[in-house]
Amino acid sequence: MITATPSKSPSLKRDAIWTAADTLISSGLAFLFRLIVARFVAPGEFGVFALALTTFAIVQVINEFGMAATVIQRSDDRFDETVVDTAYAASTIVSTSLFIINLFIISPLSAWAFNSERVGLVTAVIGVSFLFTPTVSISRALLFRKRDYRAVTIARIASTILSLIIASIVLILYRNVWALVVQILLAQIFLAIGMHRLGDWRPKLKLSRAALREMIGYSGLVFGNDVFGSIAKNLDVIVLGRLVAQSQVGLYSLAFYITDVVRLNLASILNRVMFTHYSRIQNDLVLVRKYVVRSASWNLLAIFPVMILIMLAGPILLPYFLGHKWAAMTVPLQLLALSVMLATISGTSSTAFKAIGRPGAELGIAIVTGVVVLVPLLVAGVLVAGTTGAAAAVAIKSAISVFIRQPMLDRLIGHTAWPVAQAVLGGLLLQTPLTIVWFLTFRFLPLEPVYGAFVATVGASVVYVVTLACARPVQSPLWPGFNR
Repeated sequence: MITATPSKSPSLKRDAIWTAADTLISSGLAFLFRLIVARFVAPGEFGVFALALTTFAIVQVINEFGMAATVIQRSDDRFDETVVDTAYAASTIVSTSLFIINLFIISPLSAWAFNSERVGLVTAVIGVSFLFTPTVSISRALLFRKRDYRAVTIARIASTILSLIIASIVLILYRNVWALVVQILLAQIFLAIGMHRLGDWRPKLKLSRAALREMIGYSGLVFGNDVFGSIAKNLDVIVLGRLVAQSQVGLYSLAFYITDVVRLNLASILNRVMFTHYSRIQNDLVLVRKYVVRSASWNLLAIFPVMILIMLAGPILLPYFLGHKWAAMTVPLQLLALSVMLATISGTSSTAFKAIGRPGAELGIAIVTGVVVLVPLLVAGVLVAGTTGAAAAVAIKSAISVFIRQPMLDRLIGHTAWPVAQAVLGGLLLQTPLTIVWFLTFRFLPLEPVYGAFVATVGASVVYVVTLACARPVQSPLWPGFNR
């Protein structure tokens, strides 16, 4: 029996805690494993995986087809089993078709486009996970709708740990990127099994044409937005794959992963929770505006310090831990960290667009920033400065995106530009003690650079926690995330 209402009373704090546990444990373990693999493989080997994963990421968005978002966003009076069964049936048709297309068309094209048979082979193997996407995405959407983030967290952590155990064995035996391929594939398979067992929904291949026609308008826009967003996100690796050696792709992709995984996973804690919350309050724009500004503040306060520390300590610590073969990624790493800081300013606006039924706004922004802005910047940047030029292009695109997105947000939900600007200023002010402490510690402690950078990073982190604790009681528009 499918229920439309939450099984528990709404609590943003509880939902965020469970989502944070999911992100920090499952995504954190996967992140550490990828760094360990990078320690044992050459940048060129890592580049093969990055190129295959880029193709996979884009096709995976097509695979989901926006149906899960439709299940979550649908209002209670228009939600029933027909909606769920139709969403699952449509997703299954798409995923099965994409598995076949990926195997016989996309994988060979990837091998040709990037001049590497191994890229095509890895793309084909990872594509097996497409078959498990409908069960994962619809089950997860139903659990999110019920606000049962606990079940999702348990399934994700268990699937991640099991997949990492097996992938670690593969890494010990073979010491190549197939360990990462095994981890991604098995994580999806185990997650599908876990979601199936924890949820109270059982898949049914029942397609209602009437329900599909009604759903396709919203899901189609979400789908289009997600596809363009995924292409824009992976466009830098695609361009690099065509213009530079795979070793350069590997260097850039690891730098991008280190910075983006922090943004993606910290932001996902808010986005998962806020999409459900925005969908519930979508008709109360005053409340939507309040949470858009507050969530922007939360994002800034969580991500700014991490990116600043990556820019300060990353060029010193990462070559030491990963090996000097990765030393050339330090400048791209700093530029990409700056890009993440700029992207963070937009907060959960993308999620708000979808939740209030206006995913077309996000699609328009994705097209303009991805095609009109990013493509020429990327090509020029790569031709002039290689991976550094690509990272600079992404940073410029992030800055332009903020100035395009904010007026659109103001037009749809009301004035938020000035409150968000104040939140950005407040976020930057709180980084001042952290930055000063890092430089003073690194400069004056009589330690080797690696040890000095490590101690400075730990000390600066402690100072930031203390700074947050001191600022928390202050009720100010500079820190709306602390306001009651």
